[in-house]
Amino acid sequence: MTPRQRLLAVLAGERADILPWFTDLGYWYAARKAEGTLPAQYEGEEGFVKLHVDYHAGYYLGGAGVAGGSSQGVEHSAQTDDTGLTTNVWKTPVGEIRGQTKYLPQTFSSAPIRWAVRTPDDLRVLRYISEAITWHPAYEGYERKRELAGEQGHPTVAAPRSPISQMLAQWTGVTNLTDLAADAPDALESTVLAMQRAADGAFDAIAGCDTPFMLFGDNLSGEVVTRLFERYQFDYYVRRIEHMHASGKKCGVHIDGTLRGIVPLVVRTGMDFIESVTPKPVGDVAIEDLRELAGPDLVLFGGMPGAMMSPIYSDHDVRRQVEQIVEHHWEHGRFILGVADQVPPDANLDRVRFIADLCEELTG
Repeated sequence: MTPRQRLLAVLAGERADILPWFTDLGYWYAARKAEGTLPAQYEGEEGFVKLHVDYHAGYYLGGAGVAGGSSQGVEHSAQTDDTGLTTNVWKTPVGEIRGQTKYLPQTFSSAPIRWAVRTPDDLRVLRYISEAITWHPAYEGYERKRELAGEQGHPTVAAPRSPISQMLAQWTGVTNLTDLAADAPDALESTVLAMQRAADGAFDAIAGCDTPFMLFGDNLSGEVVTRLFERYQFDYYVRRIEHMHASGKKCGVHIDGTLRGIVPLVVRTGMDFIESVTPKPVGDVAIEDLRELAGPDLVLFGGMPGAMMSPIYSDHDVRRQVEQIVEHHWEHGRFILGVADQVPPDANLDRVRFIADLCEELTG
């Protein structure tokens, strides 16, 4: 079987010939681009797929959006200064909000230093922004990436972040969201509902796409989001998943944090798979306990913490991690080996190929 066939087989509840191995190389790739050391043969979308081919890793990401969005009456600007500080401003007829992020060259990433939404008045602006969004189908990018992927994998169609996940990652952060839930519950509730409605067109576009699976790119983590998910997002997931299932698609969600608490809730929504599963030694659940937590039907996608791709872990550590996954999950079959969350910038990509060889050795 090819990597693509293995991926789709396991997501369909079937058994692959060997343990599928898929990686998110986007972070490593972006870091090499930023420092100017990316080999020329890996430039561009074709080069990104070739990187997966050369290192024997399945391809499944690549930013395959299938909907284009626009906003009427919202003016957005972003300015970055010489220190890497980016200021985003959203101006609307009901007010404006602004947030700031700081680029960290040591990690090739940015972090929020000022959240845009902190008060009930800010929520009013966010409601306006949400209600102004319209979506239209835009399948060209997805179709191009699917063709480029070929048998090396399949691009993942991701939905817009769900409201609470948007709040946590883009608008409020944890502390502000907690304060707003306590101090302005009605305003927060109406804002969440507006954000939910704002995604209708995007989900309609996904339903009309011929992708066999889609992903809620929500970066869930049990110790942060469990109670918020239960209150604000559970019913939303149920409704969206029913819509996607009716259009013939499997549904997954990106859970790249702690698993206890949140996974049983996600299972009850009807989710088909969880992606970026991070077990011990980095996460909070042992490899041998994952299946009991997830139940018999959920496909688990992950198992290799991104930290284990870095030099602080040895090849022996990596081999033992794969051996334990094979020992506890290969017979069951509903497991796709993947990096959780991403291959870091300091990784030696020879380890990616090493894991591919282990899958052949241990399950072939």
